[in-house]
Amino acid sequence: MNKTQLLQTQQERGRLARELLDNPLFQEAFIKIKGDLFNEFNKAELHSDKKRLDVWTQSQVLDKFERNFTDIVKNGKSATIQLEQSAKPIRNVI
Repeated sequence: MNKTQLLQTQQERGRLARELLDNPLFQEAFIKIKGDLFNEFNKAELHSDKKRLDVWTQSQVLDKFERNFTDIVKNGKSATIQLEQSAKPIRNVI
């Protein structure tokens, strides 16, 4: 796969990730899960370290999952910029 193809693949992945993050059902699911985790954490007994740690860990995994998609979107935007720049003709400035 050459550089242009790689950039186009990153661009497409970024577009798909953006569509997913912008999808109302996806957003609703994320909000619900985050809210459920928050409620579970708050309902956990103060001395229940294991329960609080489990909920915290789940929350961290969910955040990492979301960050993965936002990173893909950023890479796609970067790929778009690189593709646009490579399409511009090079001018001699002498």
